[in-house]
Amino acid sequence: MKMENLDYQNLKWKRISLIKPNYETSYDTIHVMNLPPLNLTFIASYLTDLNVKLEIIDAKLHNLSNKKLKKKLIKFNPDVVGITVFVSATINICYEIAKLVKEINRNCIVVLGGRHPTFKVEEVLKRNEIDIVVRNEGEITFRELIIKGSPRGVNGLSYKINRKVIHNPDRPLLNYASIRVPARFLINHNKYYIFSSRAESIETSRGCPFSCKFCTTPIINYGLWRPRSVEKIISELKLISRNQKIKDIFLVDDNFAQDTRRIETLCDRIIECKKDNEINDFKFLAQLRVDSILKSPQMVKKMAAAGFWVVLIGIETIQEDLLLDLKKGFTIKTILKALEILHQYNIIAYGNLIIGLDLFQNKGDMKKSINFIKNLDIDIISFSVLTPFPGTPIYQELKEEKLIVTQDWSKFTLYNPVIKTYTMSPNDLREILIHSIKKIGYIRKYKIIIPRLIKTRGLKFLLNPIRIISLIKSYLKIIIPLRKFKSMNLREG
Repeated sequence: MKMENLDYQNLKWKRISLIKPNYETSYDTIHVMNLPPLNLTFIASYLTDLNVKLEIIDAKLHNLSNKKLKKKLIKFNPDVVGITVFVSATINICYEIAKLVKEINRNCIVVLGGRHPTFKVEEVLKRNEIDIVVRNEGEITFRELIIKGSPRGVNGLSYKINRKVIHNPDRPLLNYASIRVPARFLINHNKYYIFSSRAESIETSRGCPFSCKFCTTPIINYGLWRPRSVEKIISELKLISRNQKIKDIFLVDDNFAQDTRRIETLCDRIIECKKDNEINDFKFLAQLRVDSILKSPQMVKKMAAAGFWVVLIGIETIQEDLLLDLKKGFTIKTILKALEILHQYNIIAYGNLIIGLDLFQNKGDMKKSINFIKNLDIDIISFSVLTPFPGTPIYQELKEEKLIVTQDWSKFTLYNPVIKTYTMSPNDLREILIHSIKKIGYIRKYKIIIPRLIKTRGLKFLLNPIRIISLIKSYLKIIIPLRKFKSMNLREG
């Protein structure tokens, strides 16, 4: 179907609501952050030239109850409601929102998108309240759906006719190099934050050429990594700079530094633009692979000069054989050297370790492994339990071995064990998780990290009482539920 031949003005559906559910992930809790629904603003950017009225409802940011959400929907009276399932654990909440929509107007079309619906499309469409699922990338697919006024013939959609599920062909990946700028004007008045500092998020690339067994990113992106040009990123930073209150930028790329030379060029341009007062004096957070750090220490030096102050790295495990099995593509020596380089430039290293990766390791040996981590020169560390999300190779592997103990997606939080191993029960894994948090802590080596923070953010940032309180609350949100459920038995089967 040729999109240019369609009528963009005389559309069947005139009013569209895009909703982010009210759910706080463990990732958000740990990092004390609430970021914009970037996926929804990307979707919206492909509708702004159509003759439709648009709204984005961030129920999470505003802590909206179903009652309050219902009032908003009644007032706007949408023809189509799109709901993002941003993590598997939100799916039941998304179903509740869909039911709410149908109670208001049974003719309103309910569309779900995200990785979970993509990989569990048949299960999702069994629900009476769900009409359509957008599989994989949604920008062009959702746009075509709205223009056509029907899911028939729209690639990338699954839907129902008389309860029979129809799967249209997959849609090729969009030309990411020329993707539209997110429609941030729809959420301009919202106050997003990282560590109690006003924040925005930017995506500079999509995908990853690596194949970590617990990640769906390579599958969704067909193993490709697609970047945007440096100048387009700079243009977006200039747009964000119109809001002088925004201090931090989270670069959400799964593999930010796949092309280290590109990042060096980006940092050079950020430094130039800051010097010429073309962009705010932003501070940046990004996710890096440790091998990219070793590949280009010069890149890390430029990142520090450009304002990067926190780097999140997926350590995952300190066992060499597991790193190989997980297809991480680096070794323990790589990790140690990467930490050394980051600290050379006073960048805070934030790592994560996954408990339960070794399916044969017993409790005693696992505790010894955890104790070894105390020797790592890492500033902030978080722990999670191996969680086999739908679509990942590890999900299929554990399912075949009958090691997944529940299909209750609300429990797939990274902190609630949903697996057993060959040697440990879910409760054993929970015990190890609690032991890890208590033994290793969260923020480590205060005498070292505080000087780094002062150099990168200043004493005022460090001593902000709101920030200190939010960090304490974050820690308690994680540890209290874990202790509460420590003795509970998760039904195996």
